[in-house]
Amino acid sequence: MAIHTSSAAAAPGFSVQGQPLATHCTGLRQPATSAPRPYLHPVGSLAGAIVTEAGPADHPHHLGLSIAFSDVNGTNFWGGSTFTAASGSKLLANHGTQVQQGWQSSAVGDTGEESGGVSWQSDSGDELAVEHRRIQYFPHPEPGTWSLSLSSVIRPGAGVERLVVSSSAVKGRAGAGYGGIFWRFPHGSDHPSILSDDGSGANAAHGSLSPWLSVTIRLGGEPVTVVLAQVPEHLLPWFIRAEGYLGAGPAVAWSEPAHVDPTAPLRLALHAVIHDGPVPTAARARELLQQHPRISRPSSPDRTS
Repeated sequence: MAIHTSSAAAAPGFSVQGQPLATHCTGLRQPATSAPRPYLHPVGSLAGAIVTEAGPADHPHHLGLSIAFSDVNGTNFWGGSTFTAASGSKLLANHGTQVQQGWQSSAVGDTGEESGGVSWQSDSGDELAVEHRRIQYFPHPEPGTWSLSLSSVIRPGAGVERLVVSSSAVKGRAGAGYGGIFWRFPHGSDHPSILSDDGSGANAAHGSLSPWLSVTIRLGGEPVTVVLAQVPEHLLPWFIRAEGYLGAGPAVAWSEPAHVDPTAPLRLALHAVIHDGPVPTAARARELLQQHPRISRPSSPDRTS
């Protein structure tokens, strides 16, 4: 396994024997209304199935695997419309941009890593927040399987006393607590198989504090699964939608805003196992996760801290 560079997209990423598994798109080529930001897409399985979607017609601001919030101090870093209690969802000129700074990539043996800073800037160019982000790529002992981790620490920018991270749900839109690390899946079968500690199906997982979430879809007639896991000590409610589109992630502001100051940064982490094949049971999902290097054994100190 090795870090690779896609000359066509000018984006670093990760590959196995020349086969790209994850491409890190950093060009910020999206329109302002999509809240331009770095993101991972395509993310692929070892068999070549693409398990992310970016810029789909239904939600052009959904960008593969990314970190996004609908409201940080009044700036929309999610993209699309902004929900207000007074007038519902409206497209406003309040979209922010995430700009990478000082990123480095490395590969040691079978493991790859990218890390660096991200400046969260308002539509006027003011730096609201600063972030240190880390992306890690790992082999997995199970055939047809590999592992991925994304971690982040976000603090207020210079001169910003506090960040208030909100969501449409906090402002009155029922069920719309999305915001944080978000995985947009591609359109696959009409009936994805979704499992969590709370049972089967999206309704069981939505809003739950399950430590993990498994999503199996069929692409090209073959099943492929992404098993997602949070840090057990810092569980957030899962936002998951399976009607109209398929997307999921831990929700930072599910029912109330998150407050961030220099002494209490916002820490995020999501671990993933990408597996060619179905995951029919909770026991099988846990088995795959237990072999993820960031889950199965104590990890080295997280340099995003």
